[in-house]
Amino acid sequence: MDVRIGLCRGSAAAQERCLIESDEAMARRIAAGDADAWDLFFDRFSPWAYRFACRHLDGNRADAEDLCSEIMMTAAKSISGFDPRRGDLDLWVHGLARHRLAHFCRRRRIELPLIPEIVDAGCGEAIWIDDPAGSAHTKDAVNRALACLTQRQASLLIGKYVEGYTTEELARWADMTPKAVESALARARSAFRSAFTELMAGTEGVGTRG
Repeated sequence: MDVRIGLCRGSAAAQERCLIESDEAMARRIAAGDADAWDLFFDRFSPWAYRFACRHLDGNRADAEDLCSEIMMTAAKSISGFDPRRGDLDLWVHGLARHRLAHFCRRRRIELPLIPEIVDAGCGEAIWIDDPAGSAHTKDAVNRALACLTQRQASLLIGKYVEGYTTEELARWADMTPKAVESALARARSAFRSAFTELMAGTEGVGTRG
């Protein structure tokens, strides 16, 4: 299965076009103000961005539409910084969306969604949480910890432990070898664990295992 097909949800023709054109060429055209390239990018990613927003905002359609717009506008403004050597556009947009979600929720004073899979997988060896329901502080710490990571690190963790992609699928997605993905995931888990521990320091219900 090609992972990027999960994000390319426009018409059949749009899907074919977005798989054919290289990410680097598309980004370069958008940065130069090419409206056709932007339309192609929008067809490829806006349906996914809306589903992402709905999933993480408990199906609130108004908030999801606002977050989706914010994700797409931020992508348009920052696409000149896209570096294909660090992964494809799917990975870049996914990381950008996670960062915008954290900012959106803090700005709107919305309770940030907890991602328990990452807490368990990223911290299971060293940290436990005696709050399975997830306090507001814990939820905030999880998402803030993710926002502290690089876009690649956050996207790999989310792809592996939330979206359920296999290491092989992530390798194709990020243009890496499976072994490189495993190493990158280990570094991402370590970085997440450090950030999460610091953010949760002094919070009752969190401890370290020897």
